[in-house]
Amino acid sequence: MDNLKLKISTKILDLVEGLPRFRKGTISSLQDIRERQKKWSSKEFERRNAPKESNIELSQITLILTFEHEDFNNVIKGLKQYFPKNEKIQTFVTSLKESVDKLHASSWHNLGYIAREQGVYLPDVAVDESLPLDVKNVSLSFHRILPSVACIIFEFQLNDSVSKALSAIQNQIYLGPVEFKKLWPLSSLHRGYTMGTGNDCAIKSINNKKDSVRKEIETWVKKGFSWKPQTMEAASYIDVYKISGNPIDPDERRNWLRENSGWLNEYGIDANGFDTLEGEDFLVSRPRSSNQKYMVSDVVAKFDLKSESEFGDFLEYKVRAIAVSSTIFSVIEKYRNKIEILRGHGFKNLYKRKKLTRKNQYNIQELKRTIVIISRFEHEVKQSGHWIAHSISEVGELIDLLRKETVNLGKNTIDNANYQLKQVKEAAAIIDSGLTNYLSVQSIYVMYKLQKWMFILSIVVTIATIIGVLSGWSNLKLLVSGWIDA
Repeated sequence: MDNLKLKISTKILDLVEGLPRFRKGTISSLQDIRERQKKWSSKEFERRNAPKESNIELSQITLILTFEHEDFNNVIKGLKQYFPKNEKIQTFVTSLKESVDKLHASSWHNLGYIAREQGVYLPDVAVDESLPLDVKNVSLSFHRILPSVACIIFEFQLNDSVSKALSAIQNQIYLGPVEFKKLWPLSSLHRGYTMGTGNDCAIKSINNKKDSVRKEIETWVKKGFSWKPQTMEAASYIDVYKISGNPIDPDERRNWLRENSGWLNEYGIDANGFDTLEGEDFLVSRPRSSNQKYMVSDVVAKFDLKSESEFGDFLEYKVRAIAVSSTIFSVIEKYRNKIEILRGHGFKNLYKRKKLTRKNQYNIQELKRTIVIISRFEHEVKQSGHWIAHSISEVGELIDLLRKETVNLGKNTIDNANYQLKQVKEAAAIIDSGLTNYLSVQSIYVMYKLQKWMFILSIVVTIATIIGVLSGWSNLKLLVSGWIDA
């Protein structure tokens, strides 16, 4: 209904804008609203406009697919399908097969590179012309984080076309939405409408463009590797930007970030957020509200430097370190959502006092199975916490921009993961205990009713037996008396 009101309000204002300027009346009031829209939008555009000689480029989209122990055969099947003759992949597949059930296992493997066309690349590059048009090439790596949890990291290097499209979207003036409280507001306009800024419109348009690129990426992955649909549900993304034209001095750069927060925020870089961390010449940000179809774990923005190191900036290793942290929380989020659904169904059954059926029996079985898997995950996180923290430490030293405190991302990931896992397990245990006790009582009640009917049935059988015996005795007496008379 609200969306319909917004569309009607926009149509009305578009219509009166094309009319000659009225001085009085309802049409004049509507034209005044449209003029205020344009005035506010122009001011908002100046605030969120890019600074001179500065630029931002979406250079890479990193897709992280999470696999658990039950999915490892799915990993092997997908890699063998896409790389049927790659000896390196076959060696990796054999190694994974041999270590699938190991209680202690962790590893990292660079699986290879895929490019759209033949060129000067690293060795063992697979050429695939079916790559999305916005993608130049992609690198794959496998990270066995825990014995029962692993991820495959796809690093999609993008063409300039994506950044140009995002820049064109960002450089537009967006009219703030006006919504009349009534579907047909011409009779009364006084305080009968709401007006917003155009900032959210720009963010939504930019996110829609990025989502279209992600959709093409996922379509390509599904087609090439034929992984199960639920594999894509356990996916998260990291957007990697390159910023140029920023001050080189760290203090000046921080001031520059605050001054241009409106511009950067539209790309998902929250310079004033509580989860915004500054590394060595890069920024890690978690948007407050993504307004996106796909889950974006983090945004990484690399700053412009005076000179590049001959050894490179190692940004790819830092992004992969962040991907490890994202994988841990993706698994937790997956089971939190599952527990919420199972817990909701369980409480509904309790409220309605439903009898035990196949459907709610399956629900209970799935709840207990999920609790076991969460316990396994929790145990492995505690056992391998030190190694995971060390792996995440590849991101380097980070500073919280808001609090100006040093942050240990590895330690924070483990501590936060343990805390969240505890909360999820406690929530699951409540409904598990309640349902188990409820079913025990229900089973006792069913057994009582069964025993009651068995008792009644035994009386009926006893009476029938007595009647049968008496009937048989009468027949026997008649038979014996017949013999005597004879």
